[in-house]
Amino acid sequence: MYRIWYWAIVDREIDGRFVASIPDLGDLAVYGENEKDAVAHVAELAAQHVRTLVESGQPAPRACQASELPIGIRSKEMGRSLIPVEVERAAAKPGPPSTATD
Repeated sequence: MYRIWYWAIVDREIDGRFVASIPDLGDLAVYGENEKDAVAHVAELAAQHVRTLVESGQPAPRACQASELPIGIRSKEMGRSLIPVEVERAAAKPGPPSTATD
C-alpha cells in the first residue's frame, strides 16, 4: 500500500459548528462537533471517496504540496491537517489537478 497525504482545512461556522474539507477532493466536506471530530470524519470520507475512484479505474487525485495552499489563514479557518489515504501504488500515479475552487 501507498499513502497519499491530502491537506484538510478546518473552518468554524458562525453557528459554532466545525467543518473540515479537502480541496484536492473537490466538494468533499463534513461537519463535526469539534475540530478533532471534523478531521476524523473527513479522513473516513476521503478514504471512501478515493477508494471509489480507484475501484472505477481512475487514478487517485493529485495531492497539492504545502506551498500550493493559500499562504494566509482565512478568517473562518481554525487549522490544517494532513490526512493519509492508502491506495495501491499503481493508483497513486498523479491524476489531473483538482478543479475545486474556494
